[in-house]
Amino acid sequence: MPALYIGLTGGIAAGKSTTSELLRRAGWFVVDCDEIARELLAPGEKTWQKLVDAFGEQILNVDKTIDRRKLGSMVFRCSQLRETLNELTHPAIAERWRKEVKDFRARNPNGKIAVSVPLLYEVALEGEFERILCVGCSYATQVRRLLARGLEREEAEARIRSQWPIEKKAARSDALLWNDGSLKLLEQQLSRFVLACAAS
Repeated sequence: MPALYIGLTGGIAAGKSTTSELLRRAGWFVVDCDEIARELLAPGEKTWQKLVDAFGEQILNVDKTIDRRKLGSMVFRCSQLRETLNELTHPAIAERWRKEVKDFRARNPNGKIAVSVPLLYEVALEGEFERILCVGCSYATQVRRLLARGLEREEAEARIRSQWPIEKKAARSDALLWNDGSLKLLEQQLSRFVLACAAS
């Protein structure tokens, strides 16, 4: 096992991507499951075809890419459709990130690895990692950030409700980074977590 192998999770719009970038800058190998999902949903990919078969061509843009906003508005309003989406995408995403981790370990046995998995607890992956780091923020901040991304309030709230509450994720994690403040404050919290991991 590498010196540090963590799962990174948290609420939507809480700051997982920002935390991932901070870890990359600090020399960590970071696997982002959202990035993998985008690659797997490129036109012509097997997972792309599965989604088109399941949801119809209505989810496609003119260039055949998946309209993530339209697909999201469908699945975040209906738990059954969301389960279908998860069943079609999660196995392929997990297979890809495990392969990336395995390949990295072969090259760097003592490298520090973080895997960003938004639905880590929802799909019961906590046993995969040495430690789990949760990134959270207030509900109001989540909504504000999602509105800034162009979502309507109803869409934003539906997406937040589709995940476990941050408090529930935090209670099961080894550490919580609270990201309602500045980037510097987030960096300071992350540094403390990394130092604590290295010392234990």
